[in-house]
Amino acid sequence: MNTETHPSNHSPAETAHNTRSLWRLAAYRNWFVADTADVFAVSLRTFAIPLVGLALSGSPFVSGLLVTIESAIGLALISIGGAIADRHDRRQLMILLGLAGMVLSLATTVLLAAGMMNAILFALFVVLFAVMNGLLGPSNDAMLKSIVPMERFAKAQAIREARESCVELSGGAIGGLLYRIAGWFPFLASTVLYLAAALTALALPKRTATAVGSDSSSSERPTAGGQTTNPSFLAQFVEGWTWTLTRRTVLAAIAQGAVINVACYGSIIGVQIMLAARGTDAALIGLVGTATGIAALLGSLAAGWLVDHIPTGKLIMLTFAMFTLAMVPLLFTDSYGVIVACMTVASLLFPALNAGELGFIYGRTPDHMQGRVSTVFETAIGVPGALTPALVGWLLQTSGFGFRAVMMLVVACAGLGLLLACVTPTRNIPLPAQWEQAEL
Repeated sequence: MNTETHPSNHSPAETAHNTRSLWRLAAYRNWFVADTADVFAVSLRTFAIPLVGLALSGSPFVSGLLVTIESAIGLALISIGGAIADRHDRRQLMILLGLAGMVLSLATTVLLAAGMMNAILFALFVVLFAVMNGLLGPSNDAMLKSIVPMERFAKAQAIREARESCVELSGGAIGGLLYRIAGWFPFLASTVLYLAAALTALALPKRTATAVGSDSSSSERPTAGGQTTNPSFLAQFVEGWTWTLTRRTVLAAIAQGAVINVACYGSIIGVQIMLAARGTDAALIGLVGTATGIAALLGSLAAGWLVDHIPTGKLIMLTFAMFTLAMVPLLFTDSYGVIVACMTVASLLFPALNAGELGFIYGRTPDHMQGRVSTVFETAIGVPGALTPALVGWLLQTSGFGFRAVMMLVVACAGLGLLLACVTPTRNIPLPAQWEQAEL
């Protein structure tokens, strides 16, 4: 009797398990192309929004407000998007994300090219992009977990992190060159990228009974009769916030991350809007992002050694101290060369900080809480940063000190983050070898 199993009966994750290289797996290749196209489209749009907003409104405040609107709406909807990704076909959601992004990007391109766009209409498109990303964006992350087995997921995530560094490295430069051609060109490029994302998502494996069964939620709980129940979304949501905010080290990391995010967003958006307002070539504005991307890439190469040799608590303090000192010169000058040098130095150690601090937090978090803790952590530290661009635009427009006022905010928040790192429980996070004995 022939007992050979036909390949079509294997789930994508089982196929990945039996494949030496992830790149030999068609599902992974298609996912990677679709996700990369989406990430690059978001990078181009993120670069273009403040510049287009400034050109349409003539107001630095409106320019910063548009960035705040997109960030805040995305953060507000991302937890809902995660629930949607867990309850619906992720392949179909990725296709819908690509098609929606293509339609919105094409409409923005046509209206900008035809001179029919104004600030209010552009703000509406920014809102639609944010809603789309918040509700449909998490499907990309969830789909990766469906096609790659857990023991190969670390490798897939490492590849993804390297890709993120490359996008950061090139996104600003390419966005600047495209914007230099025409303000609508970054959105035209995004149209093509979203189309590519939708087409490659079409080639992803359709949901099967096996795939669904292997992707069931680990939050199901047994009842007295031995059956399992699936807690309501509200119950899981509340449990995630309660559990996360009652962990002293996590709470300290959230407080530090929130104020440092304000400093980071303030420096990035402040530099971008200030340079645009004084007529700096868009390509040169993009090169600032390229410089920070190079620094982040170099920092990511050294991150493993740094985390293994410097206790994570001390690494956090060192990163915040270096960031604070790097921002101080910008209190006294807005020279382009000094800006590039300071932004580059400030970015060097953040990959190591993320590897150490996030590795400790998520490594010590129970498996069934991973998704919720991640969502709570990202939302809590992200909200202040999301509101920062509007404040930066207001300071640039109304303050008599302009860019200097923005940098005073940046240095103050960076210094506060450093102080919190020195006096809160994160300072006691040890080397990875001792993480299991450290209190979360």
